[in-house]
Amino acid sequence: MGCGGVLMVMVMLPLPLRAAVVACGGDNQWPPSSYRLPGSSVVQGYSPDVLRAALADRVGVEVRLMPFARCLAAAEQGRQVQLVMAASYSPERAQRFLFTRSYLQLQPVQLILTAPLAAAARLPWCGLNGFNYRAFGLSPAQVDAGSANYPDLLRKLQAGHCRGFVEYREVWQGLQKLGVAVAAGNPPLEMKPLPDSSPVRVHFMISRQMAGAERLREQLDRALLRLEASGQLTPMLVRHLH
Repeated sequence: MGCGGVLMVMVMLPLPLRAAVVACGGDNQWPPSSYRLPGSSVVQGYSPDVLRAALADRVGVEVRLMPFARCLAAAEQGRQVQLVMAASYSPERAQRFLFTRSYLQLQPVQLILTAPLAAAARLPWCGLNGFNYRAFGLSPAQVDAGSANYPDLLRKLQAGHCRGFVEYREVWQGLQKLGVAVAAGNPPLEMKPLPDSSPVRVHFMISRQMAGAERLREQLDRALLRLEASGQLTPMLVRHLH
């Protein structure tokens, strides 16, 4: 067989088993899912741990943190990034991504200033750009989602531009441990249950434009089911909650 024939066969072969899957998450710190400790460039978190355990015997995993709106846009294209970590479901997202089975449940809460403004009830909620607030029962019109990170959001709240913000209890507890509120002057906040809310399931999202997307989802679903049945998911989560 000539060199041209060998090259043609190599092109037709499937990708090697160690081909990397690149996953992204928001760079605004979102523990326990994904975060960096102060002064460190290493991405830690429950989601990277679960993803690496699920794909350890098949592919390499690279995790990148970036502005979440950019994460969604890059993952949708399916080239440089193929997967989004810790994503809540929405019909709009389902048109562009495949969802794995859930691997984490989070409890929605609301956080308001302990001495809110008199007109606070007429103000929108503060929000982060690219975040899915429909999972909290809020429409886009109810959220001022112009903040890039939590220090910016908290400064906007203190300036009286919004009534408070919604988040998941587990995420906010992790953010407090990382000192996010201190970076914004540690405003006095009160956490309350979000009325009429229930735990929100999060998933890995895979670009529909990625070659082999359905095969990757099936592989992840089998692995997540195995990790849950063997009791391995809970210790992974606890490690990032305490």
